[in-house]
Amino acid sequence: MSIENGRRARRSRRDVAAEPDYATPRHGSAFTRLRRTPGLSFLDSRRPSGQLTLSGSIRGELRKMLSLRSTWALLLIVMLLQPLSTGLMARATRIWAGPDRQIDDLPARLLSASSDVFWLSVASGLFPGVIVAGILGVLVLTREFSGDTIESTLTANPRRGMVLMAKGLALALLTWLAAQAGLLLSWLLATLLLPGKSGALPASKPGLPLIDLLGGPLVLVLFALMGLGLGALSRSKAGGIGLFLGLTVILPLVLGLMWGLILHAGWLQTLFSLTPAGLLGTFLSGLGWASEAGVGWWPSWWQAGLIMVVWTALCCALGTLVFRRTDIG
Repeated sequence: MSIENGRRARRSRRDVAAEPDYATPRHGSAFTRLRRTPGLSFLDSRRPSGQLTLSGSIRGELRKMLSLRSTWALLLIVMLLQPLSTGLMARATRIWAGPDRQIDDLPARLLSASSDVFWLSVASGLFPGVIVAGILGVLVLTREFSGDTIESTLTANPRRGMVLMAKGLALALLTWLAAQAGLLLSWLLATLLLPGKSGALPASKPGLPLIDLLGGPLVLVLFALMGLGLGALSRSKAGGIGLFLGLTVILPLVLGLMWGLILHAGWLQTLFSLTPAGLLGTFLSGLGWASEAGVGWWPSWWQAGLIMVVWTALCCALGTLVFRRTDIG
């Protein structure tokens, strides 16, 4: 009996030794395959083929935005508002000057110089255009919350910061293209409707054409990004549009009324000059020093552009903070 038990023990030891050793990882084993998974990419220096990239997110956002009719409608409004406003301004200028007079003959109390009339007509469409661009920026994100598609977006790309950045870059590109095309159409129309010395450069504002033609669309982009930040902050269409209109329309209106009612309140003029609407007017007029604007401190055109960048950065920072830390629901 003891002999038989010894044989069984030796046979069991041979069987165990013949089996593969799973404790030591081999080439091609499950452990080595696990090391090469994207979730443990820190163990492998190779870049996973399915990794999310910012360029891919931008392409996806562009396809998403251009597939909606509302995006096309708002972009067309941004583009067509500018030549329409230029045509109306040019027509009003001809009426003021009379049928047989040039715009150089306008009274000094109405408009100071023909070049100012020309560039004011070119850039006049940017003022209503900023409202439309801001509404577009609000809708870029808030319509996903109202349509319950934000969960699908964040499932495809859980990096909320990248999602918001991709939306902002796609929005900036489309807004800039629409604004630049509209501004060039306005310039051509003003050249046809306002002949004479209308294209001459003002002596005090030599860079006004470049400021309006190149800087105007960039300022419009800033307003669109501001709307995106406010939309991320409120996460609702009505709330985002209300915040944007309150900041760009209601606040300057209230400050302007208070400025007219309160005597010796130069600080109200300073506050008005720091609102987005006041900064837009200062930037497009090409003011070079404070004395041109009136009493009190008034930013120059480049200072107005920098302050507008600060406004946009602040709105986007607050929107990003809320969008990244608030639950979707």
